[in-house]
Amino acid sequence: MYVLVRDFLLASTTITDKWTVFAALFASFTDYVTQIFVVSGQQKDDKTGVTKTKSQIKKLLVDQFVDISGKCIAYATVAEDNEFLSLIKFSKGELLRMADADLVKTTLTFHENVLPKLTLAADYDLVQADLDELQGLNADFLAIYTKPQGNKKMTAQLTLLLNTLFTMADAVLLKIDALVQSARKKEPTFVEEYNRKRIIVKTPARTRALQITVLNDATGEPFPKAEVTLAAKSGTDLQKIVKRSGTKGIITQDILADGEYDYTVEYNGCVKENGTFFINPGVTTKVVVRMKERA
Repeated sequence: MYVLVRDFLLASTTITDKWTVFAALFASFTDYVTQIFVVSGQQKDDKTGVTKTKSQIKKLLVDQFVDISGKCIAYATVAEDNEFLSLIKFSKGELLRMADADLVKTTLTFHENVLPKLTLAADYDLVQADLDELQGLNADFLAIYTKPQGNKKMTAQLTLLLNTLFTMADAVLLKIDALVQSARKKEPTFVEEYNRKRIIVKTPARTRALQITVLNDATGEPFPKAEVTLAAKSGTDLQKIVKRSGTKGIITQDILADGEYDYTVEYNGCVKENGTFFINPGVTTKVVVRMKERA
């Protein structure tokens, strides 16, 4: 589905170029799709032995990360952009102490935060090539540290990383969804074709409209008995549905009218999560919600 959506949007620039925020969203989405393919490929490969260059690649990755962070710190300090500063300020020691999977995930998030500021930080010698090199080193490091197949902890980290990438890609895609749906009146053919490409999972004879999985953001474990509230954004077909997740953290809904919906997930001791999803005819929409504990 991700590839179909990516290629369709890439071929629809006459429409997407009208949205000023689209370029940054699409760049982030494309990056996540690339990383998903890297991780998926590593899951299928014969992972025997550990390359001797792992520490070398990690050092190069951290050095590139710190270099970009320094340029962003300079921009944020001068511009008094304290919010951005809090997102991109990392020390070399902090990065080197991170577990392998955490470093890869942190790099992905860092890239996502820096990308929208790329033009603004150009005066501080930050260019697209810097971010491209960071992504390349991150992919190389990921390919190296995930090689040992016999290490169960490493396998679990790889699975968690893949789930994280799917969650990040879906979060960006939901924003793209909103842009696309705003063109329903002027570009109905474009929107209709996008919705076809956006199909997530085809179902058998009985149609399940929705599956939401609630997970602990820190551990990846399912949250049973989380309260999930669904509500239609328009129309009167659905006033409100409230469900509790099962032992695997999952709620399902077999019948929902086509359209756009809001969801709210609440779990004791966690920050409330809100989001939006779309229901298309004859397919299942899958949503993963990661709950963060309150500080």
